[in-house]
Amino acid sequence: MVYEVREIMKDIRIALDQNMTSTQLLDTGDIDTLSLDELIESKIADAARIVESSAPLHLLEGGKDIEHSVGWNERVGLGGGYIHLPDDFMRLVSFQMSDWDRAVSIAITEDDPLYARQQSRFPGARGCPQKPVIAIVTRPIGQVLEFYSCAAGDKVYVKRARYIPIPKIEDGNIELCHKLKPAIVYYTAYLVALTIGQADLATILLNISNELQK
Repeated sequence: MVYEVREIMKDIRIALDQNMTSTQLLDTGDIDTLSLDELIESKIADAARIVESSAPLHLLEGGKDIEHSVGWNERVGLGGGYIHLPDDFMRLVSFQMSDWDRAVSIAITEDDPLYARQQSRFPGARGCPQKPVIAIVTRPIGQVLEFYSCAAGDKVYVKRARYIPIPKIEDGNIELCHKLKPAIVYYTAYLVALTIGQADLATILLNISNELQK
């Protein structure tokens, strides 16, 4: 959901008990003297990225479609393949090929022992339509999602491919997962409190943010 940054900032100021205040911060020697509003705004995208990267899947929204073209490791529609991920990819929501029994939301990496099995020449060792496996890896073309495996032949297609993009402020707005907005507000307030040296307040705000992510 798209929110106006100025409205998010009001919520953060309330969390900091500084609603409707834009006082100057004390020069601590660690940061330049900034207005509170400027400091708050500078932390929103970072807080959103941290919270949305680690929050439980059920708190994420549907995300955005991954625009894709499918490449195949062997034959079209048979065995493993891959799709190129967008530059703003942050977290996978779900992926499913048309002949799979279910969608997958958790991807392995190249360091996972299960990944080596996906390269086996024996089909039974790899993922299959009943127990699919996906991996997010880096190739010369960039970051890709590899999937294992398909068996339906040349009629197979990507049924679902959704992701959460890296949060960023554009034209005074930011897109956030609706259910995570309160947690992001408190996490932003936590980052601000840390920056201005309010450690006790920061601990309280972090605990509230964590509770809101359950």
